[in-house]
Amino acid sequence: MELHVALTLLFFFFVVYSLVARRLEASILSGPMLFTAIGYGFLSIDAGLISPLNNSVVKFLATSTLAIILFRDAANIRIPSVIARQATAVLSARLLFLGIPLAILAGTLAGLALFPALGLFGALVLAIVLTPTDAALAQPVFGNDGLPEIEREALDVESGLNDGLCLPLLLIALALAADTGSGEGMAGHATFFARQVVFGPITGLAVGYAGAAAALRAFRDRVSYPAGRTPIMVALAGFAYLAAELLGGNGFLAAFTAGLAFGWRLPAETVRDASNFAMTEGSILTNLTFLIFGAVMLPRAFDGEVGLALFYAVLSLTLVRMVPVFIAMLGTGTSMKARLFVGWFGPRGLASVLYLILVVDQSGFEVATDVTNIAVFAILLSVILHGASAPFAQRVFFPRQSGST
Repeated sequence: MELHVALTLLFFFFVVYSLVARRLEASILSGPMLFTAIGYGFLSIDAGLISPLNNSVVKFLATSTLAIILFRDAANIRIPSVIARQATAVLSARLLFLGIPLAILAGTLAGLALFPALGLFGALVLAIVLTPTDAALAQPVFGNDGLPEIEREALDVESGLNDGLCLPLLLIALALAADTGSGEGMAGHATFFARQVVFGPITGLAVGYAGAAAALRAFRDRVSYPAGRTPIMVALAGFAYLAAELLGGNGFLAAFTAGLAFGWRLPAETVRDASNFAMTEGSILTNLTFLIFGAVMLPRAFDGEVGLALFYAVLSLTLVRMVPVFIAMLGTGTSMKARLFVGWFGPRGLASVLYLILVVDQSGFEVATDVTNIAVFAILLSVILHGASAPFAQRVFFPRQSGST
């Protein structure tokens, strides 16, 4: 009976959220924030309700959600305009190839200073887990046309690509930490990384372009529903992810590059229509993932050092993120407000949740529980602070444009 009560409440919350989602988007509350709280609240009903929700369930939800969101966001990036706007391309490259390494270095040093028992590789794993950013937690920012286009597009590109770039680094760090490198040494790890970042994008580009060509013909010949009524984006995102993984590539890079090819091949109006279905599916899966995060992962985190973990979380969202971004943006001609804007909106979300599952599943990694407990508080703080501040980004960072549409 308790399970039926919990499921009834769950669907009731989804109904209520659906009815007020637009109003919530403009407030300090967000879907991930509310569903994390709801998930945590399920413990007060019956702790046994969440026992069947093992890591495989969370991993499936986080992986599916992230692949769909990466594909959808990438499809809505207009490649010709990004290429033509050199400033966007330069800023995106700097955030990815200078900002990410510096953030990982800063996070590792902070982890060693606050939690010496983690060791070098434990602190490195913790830093990598919390480096990827998540567009889903700051959708009012990424979807706000009133904000400066260069910074907004650069954030979108960074959010799409850093998940895939950080995942091979995480797997290598975990293998080194657990001493399970299968005897291949650094050369083997380097080969693995190269295979991930090469095969993934190639597979994604092929899937996205072919899928767009097939969809365009299906829409034109009217053998399919109109673009706004088809789950083509969801299907292609999953296909690109799994195909890349089978070939030894990175599935998240594949999902993102598939979205880029899909959006480049199709007219902008068709892409916007097709995004409607993916946006709905992505929203449902995102909120469900954070509900399980609140029910399964958050309660366990209170078994660790809560005070130090919260302090590390604050550092992760501020200095560890913002200083590397500031350095990466030097010489780009961006203003101080723009640097603060890009530095602050680096929320931790779905990718970090997924990475934590990989950490827990890694055999031989002795500090997995400690790393997980610390990272959970950083994700929680990000859900609250980034979710609450996203609706006010334009007024806070660019008040002169607050009246633009």
